[in-house]
Amino acid sequence: MAMRDEGDFEALFAHEFPRVARVVHHVVGDRARAEEITQDAFVELLRHWRTVVAYDRPDLWLRRVAIRKAQRERRRGWRGRELEALAAPPEVVGPPPTPAPEVLEAVRRLAPGQRAVVVLFYLEDRPMTEIAEILGIRESTGWSQLHTARKHLAQALRSEVSDA
Repeated sequence: MAMRDEGDFEALFAHEFPRVARVVHHVVGDRARAEEITQDAFVELLRHWRTVVAYDRPDLWLRRVAIRKAQRERRRGWRGRELEALAAPPEVVGPPPTPAPEVLEAVRRLAPGQRAVVVLFYLEDRPMTEIAEILGIRESTGWSQLHTARKHLAQALRSEVSDA
């Protein structure tokens, strides 16, 4: 679909906002903050629309901006309320099953880069080539971060099971 005008931006917004907000929610752990960050990413997209509209996949540019904003937010040490952190992500048409709360909590404790790779790989079911493009990293770096994240998740979830 070739996007060229304001109507195309509106169509992209309607289609991608819930999906991007869901990914950002998993990165920051707070639905309201995820929606704010997603809105900020769309503002950036609007500022750069003339350039980005010519890209093959403007949605990937948008995700990259949103995830980077979310990662910066996490690095600043911002923490949401516990109830929001445990709330389900915003629903989209045909949402995949939401992982168990203890899994989501373990994902939230990962380093920002690892968390973004895990969310995009498992919760958005994206191929590593796209993940690397979205995050602006090499594909091998993405695989490495995923491998390290899996180790940390296994340790975290194993300790939760043995503590119970």
